[in-house]
Amino acid sequence: MVKRFRKIEKKRPVDGNTGRFWAAFSDAYTFGITLLVSMGLFGVVGYYLDEWVHTLPTFTVAFILIGIYLSFRVFIKDINRRGRVKNGQ
Repeated sequence: MVKRFRKIEKKRPVDGNTGRFWAAFSDAYTFGITLLVSMGLFGVVGYYLDEWVHTLPTFTVAFILIGIYLSFRVFIKDINRRGRVKNGQ
């Protein structure tokens, strides 16, 4: 006769604030990197477009603002998606 044993997991005391801290840190870090990368890429594109058209840094500023807008849009969509998953919807 074969005995089946359930795997017993050791339960460690978990501090609830530690998990929330690292989740918030991860979100902030991800947003910061996304913001910097998008500003950099769009800024470079705007700079070279200004050089090509021989204008003042209008395209550079415009493209940096577009990069900032898109970063915030992605961040807000991600937060909303995580909120729906967390709430079970």
